[in-house]
Amino acid sequence: MPAKHRAGRNEAVQLTLAFENVFRKLIRFLVGKISLVKLQEMIRHIYVEEAEKNLRAENPGKNVAMTKLALVTGLDTRTLVQVRKKLEQDTDQYRQQFLTELTPESAIIEAWTDLAGGREKCRGSCLTYGGANSEFENLVRSTISGRGITMQSIIRRLLATRSIEQDKENQTLTLVVDQFSPYLSEDEPSMVNAALSSISSLISTMEHNLQPSQEDKFFQRQLWTFRLDSGDRLAFRRAMRKMLEQYKDGAENTIEPWEREEYGEDMITAGVGFYYFEDA
Repeated sequence: MPAKHRAGRNEAVQLTLAFENVFRKLIRFLVGKISLVKLQEMIRHIYVEEAEKNLRAENPGKNVAMTKLALVTGLDTRTLVQVRKKLEQDTDQYRQQFLTELTPESAIIEAWTDLAGGREKCRGSCLTYGGANSEFENLVRSTISGRGITMQSIIRRLLATRSIEQDKENQTLTLVVDQFSPYLSEDEPSMVNAALSSISSLISTMEHNLQPSQEDKFFQRQLWTFRLDSGDRLAFRRAMRKMLEQYKDGAENTIEPWEREEYGEDMITAGVGFYYFEDA
C-alpha cells in the first residue's frame, strides 16, 4: 500500500477510535436515562437538521436538494421525507411527545397519568398487578408492547425512582408522581444538566477553534501527567481542587466588571470552565 494511502488509513483509524472513546463515555453517562431507540431518533433528527443548515450555507437562497442531503447523511430519501415532516411539526408539541417516550418507564407513567384523568388527578391513582389481566399489566402491554420487558423489572425501576408505592399484600401499585424522572435523587437532575452543559460548552470551543479561517482562537488547554502513583491519587485530587478553586475565584472577580446590570436580547453567554479528570 502506498505511503500516502497508509497515512490516510491511519488517520481514519485514529479518528474512529477518538469518536468511539467520546461516544462510549457519553453513552455510559446516558444509560438508564434515555433509551437507545429515542437516542437514535434524536441523533437522526439533529444530524439531518445540521446537514441541511450546512448545505444551505454553501448555497444561500437555494433549496437543499434531497439527493445532496441523502449523500451527506447516508439516509434514503423516504426516511429523509419522514424526518423532515417531524422537524416541520410544532417544536414544543414534538419535544413533549419525545420526552414522554425517553424510556419505557416514562411512557408508562405518561399513559397512567392519562388514564387517571391528567396530571392534576393522577397522584394516588391505584392499579392492581400480579395477574395476567391485571390493570398494571394491561397498561404496560398497551404502552410498550413488543419490547420484551418484564413486569417485575418495570415495577423495580418505578420503585427505585420513587414513582410508585407497592402494596404486596393487596397487590396494588399507587402512582405518587405526575411525571417520570429517571434520577434517583433530587440533586441528580441538576448535576446531569450541569455536566451536559459543560460538554456542550467544550464542544462549542472546539468547533470554533477548528474553523480554518478563524484567527482568534478560543483558549483551550489541558494539563496532565501519565506518571501519577495510584497511592497519591487522593492527595493529588485535593491539590488540584485547591488550585482550581483559586482560579475560580479569580475568574469570578474578572468576569464581574463586564456584566451589564440589566438583561437584553443582544446579550450573549461567555465564560470559562474548570474541571478535574482522571482516565484510568
